[in-house]
Amino acid sequence: MPSNNSRDGFKVLMKLRPNEITDEKQPAFYLQRPKILTIYSCRHDSISSDVHLPYFKKPTSYPLDLNEGFDQFIFRQNKKSRLRKVEKFIMENEENHLQPDAHTPSGSGQTQNNSKRKVILCQRGVLTDIMQTPYHLNASTSNNKTFCVTKYCGVFHMQEQETITNFTQKDTYHQKFMQLCFSDDPNREPETDKPIDDNNLIFCIIKTSVKEFDLIYSAEIAGIVSDRKIENTHNMEEMNKLRFILTKQLNTNGIMGDYLNHRKCLRWWLQAYLAKTSDVCVGLRDQNGIVRTPVQIKRAEDIAKNRKWKPHVCIRFLHSVLKLVEKTMTQVDCPHTVYEFMYDSITRCIKFKVHAGKTDLSFLSDDYIRKCKQSASH
Repeated sequence: MPSNNSRDGFKVLMKLRPNEITDEKQPAFYLQRPKILTIYSCRHDSISSDVHLPYFKKPTSYPLDLNEGFDQFIFRQNKKSRLRKVEKFIMENEENHLQPDAHTPSGSGQTQNNSKRKVILCQRGVLTDIMQTPYHLNASTSNNKTFCVTKYCGVFHMQEQETITNFTQKDTYHQKFMQLCFSDDPNREPETDKPIDDNNLIFCIIKTSVKEFDLIYSAEIAGIVSDRKIENTHNMEEMNKLRFILTKQLNTNGIMGDYLNHRKCLRWWLQAYLAKTSDVCVGLRDQNGIVRTPVQIKRAEDIAKNRKWKPHVCIRFLHSVLKLVEKTMTQVDCPHTVYEFMYDSITRCIKFKVHAGKTDLSFLSDDYIRKCKQSASH
């Protein structure tokens, strides 16, 4: 529990000691295999079940200029609606995911017991930020990570802190690379001259578990590898059999040796792992945004091999943080109160601040709050 107060109003929860949290000798445990529950198409503020999956088409003509179309690029809007996809799924689904059975599903490889399971609703980005922390401890503003938690009806709701981003041209390279690699039809080449709207996205709602915690979260996906058109995206049994792929581009300026040792590659692997994605298409660009060499397709599982970072260390740290959040918020039951958790790389500690009652940080919608209350009463 809190050891002292800092001048910014935060209370220190835990000091992080590198040798302890990266200890590879501790018993390893893993996430239950992630399962897709549904897929949504998001266009600005609209969330729809009418989804048309993009199809991966490996580029054949080089160089690829990631600057093309920048003058027409529509940047993503910063909205306080990041948990809306998960809220929509919970509200529209007949199964009561907020009150899971006390027993762990058979075959999960995890201990079955009668203790109540804990439900976490969040975004993949929150999980990724937490899981990469053991290897991003050094003092740097880029290593500082903050997430907000509201506990209501026994359910933990976790959301990334709202930030204001000053976009640059380099921030468009990822979406341009995606456009060059995906088509609306497996039998057609990508349409690369259309304006890119970064507010048109596809998300999966995914469920997994780690020990006593059930995690339901949204994750943005890029597309699939398939030579046939997928007409029915409502059949989750078929959706879970698809081969998903994500695209990543990396500035090779200053990189020596294997580029997969770059610190970004840990995040690539975490994003793929959490989104049931088996492949990563990598484009190596120069500092001017030009990909001059053929893209490389990497199996996500191969990215994790022979690295300084270890998957089970990331997963163990996630579990430790979830336990810490649970312990800190034991007495909390309010749909508006927000606990702001932060990893401070300068002091190398996890700290928190309480925002009681309804504030600008409150993020649960009124409709969801009503659904949550109904589910808890059943």
